[in-house]
Amino acid sequence: MTSRMNQYLAAMTLTIAIVGCASKPPHVQNLPASANASAEIDRTEEMLRDARERQIDVLSPENYTDAKKALEKAKSKRDSGKPNEDVLEQIAYSRGWLDEANAKAEIMQTSMKDITDARAGALRAGAPTLFPKEWKKAGNELENITAAAEKGNLAPAEKKGHDITNRYRELEVMSVTKANLGRADDNIKLSQKDGAEKKAPKSYNMAMMKYQNAEKLIKSDPRNLPAIRRASEDATRESAHLLEVTGKVNAGNTEDLVLMTERQQRTISTLRSEYSSTEQELQQSQQQLDEAERERIAMAKRQSELEKNQALINKAAQIRSQFKPNEAEVYTEGGKLMVRLKALQFPSNQAQLGPKNEALLKKVETALSSVGPSKVTIEGHTDATGNPERNQILSEKRAQAVEKYLATTGLSEEKMEAVGVGPDKPISDNKTSRGRAENRRIDLIIETE
Repeated sequence: MTSRMNQYLAAMTLTIAIVGCASKPPHVQNLPASANASAEIDRTEEMLRDARERQIDVLSPENYTDAKKALEKAKSKRDSGKPNEDVLEQIAYSRGWLDEANAKAEIMQTSMKDITDARAGALRAGAPTLFPKEWKKAGNELENITAAAEKGNLAPAEKKGHDITNRYRELEVMSVTKANLGRADDNIKLSQKDGAEKKAPKSYNMAMMKYQNAEKLIKSDPRNLPAIRRASEDATRESAHLLEVTGKVNAGNTEDLVLMTERQQRTISTLRSEYSSTEQELQQSQQQLDEAERERIAMAKRQSELEKNQALINKAAQIRSQFKPNEAEVYTEGGKLMVRLKALQFPSNQAQLGPKNEALLKKVETALSSVGPSKVTIEGHTDATGNPERNQILSEKRAQAVEKYLATTGLSEEKMEAVGVGPDKPISDNKTSRGRAENRRIDLIIETE
């Protein structure tokens, strides 16, 4: 991050020297004298809201604040009956400051990509609501960095940038954990107060295993929300069962008796309630045996699936450890490993792999060899600009370029399939240059069995 920040500082210093503490922005686009002041105020407010959602208020705080102040002056002049041209002038100033904020924030976002990505993840996870004090503290430190950088002071960013990134990532994990496992955590703590660990150890261990599996999943990939949701629901359900069993044990039963009764009730509920003959009683016994056998088989299958899922999660963590967060996203989906090569980007309308991609592709080679894939599907993607048919062909060529490279590393061509997706699966906004660059990407779908 230091080298990127140095580039940012070099670009920023000249601007600061020229602008100084100007009373109006360096670039102002005047509005037509016939413009409706109230309508332009509403539009500018919407622009400020959009900028805040894009974190402009923390990436370029002084310019953003000046934009807000100028808009408030415009409102005040309008409400006090000042001439229309005076109101429009302040609106133009507000937009000028906002343009400055957007420009500097764009440079800052490139220079501080790890921080902004971490903050965005914590924001999506609900950190401002779930951990307001910690969120505010991190925000204050980030604002100090960006405000200092606006003035040309790089020292705070060099000193605290890494710590702030880690703080936001920790906030994301904490928030996802609390949002998804809060109820399960409460249930387990209540059961512990009632002595569940000693009185109902089987149910307690099962609930803890489910909880810890979900907790590990969140820590390894807090953005794999579908898998987190499923694991958390499982943990919550098991923790509620633990509370129920503990209550019955405290009422004078043993855990084995409670669990046996539950199994019997599940079995009996599927049978008719009354039988009038020996033949019917024998039939009932057979049905119970059959049901018990089906339960045994189903339990064995669930255990096998759990082990497979855990093994897949471990492989995802193994691959993820070989990449930086800004290089690739690694997660599991549908029993497969998904690797999104964020840093492997193509120039517009091109499919060649340049020298800049070599280091990342080496990591891909190492990652694939570490998991021994049975099949690798290479998906090529484009942005939405240009002709759809040409984009489809271009995406296929990009996938084929990666396939050709991996073939040179020893990966069998029979195990690979290059697929062109075109612009149909964007991960970012095609309306911005940054979004289009992110959409020009390669995704790897890895099967390990």
